[in-house]
Parts: sequence; structure tokens; C-alpha cells
Amino acid sequence: MNYKIFSVFVIAAVAFVTITEGMSLRGLGVDLRCRCIKTESRRIGKLIESVELYPPSPHCKDTEIIATLKETKQEICLDPTAPWVKKVIEKILANKAP
Repeated sequence: MNYKIFSVFVIAAVAFVTITEGMSLRGLGVDLRCRCIKTESRRIGKLIESVELYPPSPHCKDTEIIATLKETKQEICLDPTAPWVKKVIEKILANKAP
């Protein structure tokens, strides 16, 4: 009987720790998966207000490039293999170089 109660307690404690740890990472702005499911490869350079570059991480093996559009403020994932996106990345990296 004591073994069953102990087992239930251990399972409940592990579940609680798992849930709260996941919630705390999400609250810190850490994504536990890739942000981009689909990417845009069409030229939309004139519509872009800003671009953020996210390098590969333990939670996502892909480099993610997220553009915010000027008028709608919508965020769109850009295809990092598209030639025009590569040029945008080069310009961003050149501006950050000392």
C-alpha cells in the first residue's frame, strides 16, 4: 500500500516539475520549437519594415529569418535559401560589423 502511494506521489511530482519548467521557459521568451513552419521566398523587400535573424539553437536546428511588414506589422518567415533573402542577410551582417 505504501509503495503505491509513494509511486503516485513521485509521478505527480515529476509531472508538476515538468509542467512548471516548461511554463517558466516560455515566460522567459524561450521557444521550445522552431518559429517558422512555412517560409516566403517571393520578393517582398519593399514591404519589409524590419528583419530579425535567429541562428540555430538547441530548440531549432534552422536559421530563422523573420520580417515584420510595414503596414500590417505582420511577421513573415523568409526562406534563408532565396537569393534576395541572402542579400538582405549580408546587408544586416555588414551593418553590424565593427
